[in-house]
This record gives sequence, structure tokens and C-alpha cells, in this order.
Amino acid sequence: MAHSGADIVMEAATIPFVLPNEEIRSPAEAAWFCVRTQPRREPLASRMLPYLNRVKVFFPRVFYSQRTRRGIRKKQEALFPGYLFAHFSPEGVQQVNYTMGVASVVRRGRGNERELAEVPAAVMEELFLLSPDGNMRLDDPQFKIGQKIRVIAGVFAGEEGEIVRLAPAKKRVAVLMEFLGQPHAIEIPLETIDVTNPDPRTTFFVKDTGNG
Repeated sequence: MAHSGADIVMEAATIPFVLPNEEIRSPAEAAWFCVRTQPRREPLASRMLPYLNRVKVFFPRVFYSQRTRRGIRKKQEALFPGYLFAHFSPEGVQQVNYTMGVASVVRRGRGNERELAEVPAAVMEELFLLSPDGNMRLDDPQFKIGQKIRVIAGVFAGEEGEIVRLAPAKKRVAVLMEFLGQPHAIEIPLETIDVTNPDPRTTFFVKDTGNG
């Protein structure tokens, strides 16, 4: 999925969640866990979980505009599709599992060795530091010489190439592409290209080995 030429904003759901300067291990036995949601029901789960006793939720979302052949399209989705973070005591895992929108709390291990997959406090603190108020703004990608791009509109739509010259005054770039069996530097408008690897998100590290 190409994200470029637009604001990308990570926003926590409009519900209570813990910020870095709060005590994230209170009560003592509580911790952060990764919750797997039902398909496309992350927003519902994030709204329902805080109704449980002593359960806090962190549900980061990404808002962005995507370049298409028909112009800019605004979209939003979960930063980690199918997952969110919940802070609760392990004794309350069943009520979390039975909450509307929730599929299960992620576990590790096999058979009788399976246990709740706690998200380390340091990892949560890092997420909060990246987004202390629940919002993170990423700068638009800057095109530069040598950058790999994909053409998304015009006669060369679908082709990939490399930027060899910038023409900012004309809002155009020269892209080296194969054309008629030979490499050519073709000058095209900035709005018709997109970077080939713009997505700043990473895959979540906890592997779900079964239902809660």
C-alpha cells in the first residue's frame, strides 16, 4: 500500500489510555497485553474494553491520503490491523476475551505451556515516547536522485524506475525507465509518481499461537 504526499497521523482512540508519565504497572499484577480483535472490529473492541473494571486501552490508528489515478484518497486504518493493546490484570483475561469485538488475548507456547503474551513495559514506553499525546506526524517523503519510484498515472502507469534528475521549479522529475528496449530518462510530473517503499509501519513482534 503506498502512502505518500500526505499527512500520516497515528492517533489513539478517543478513550482513556496510559501516557508515559503515568504508572503503567498499577495495580501491581496488571500488565500490557496484545489483544487480537475480530476482523475489522478494532474500533468496537477499543470502545467496549474500557467499560471493564481497571482495563485501559491503547488503539493506535493511522490516517493518510493515498495517491491514485483518480486523485488523492483519504483513508484510515489500525496501525496494527487486527490488534490493539490492553492493560489489565491476568485474572481478568476471560472478561476481556468475551468483550464485543475481541477474538482473544494473544498467547505464547503450546498446549499446557501456553501463557499470556505480555508486552514488555519498555516496548509500550517506546510507543508512548514516539507518540506522547497519542498522535504521531510523519513528514511527507522527499524525492531525491537515486530513489526508486513507481508511476501511478499517465501512459507509464505501473512502471518503476529511478530518479536521475530533479526539476522542482516545474514540479517534475526525470526518471530512468526501460522504454522500447532501451533505458531513457523521461521527465514526468511529481503527482504521477509514488515511492516504492513508503510505509513506515513494522510488523508486530508477538506471534499469536491460539485463542485465549
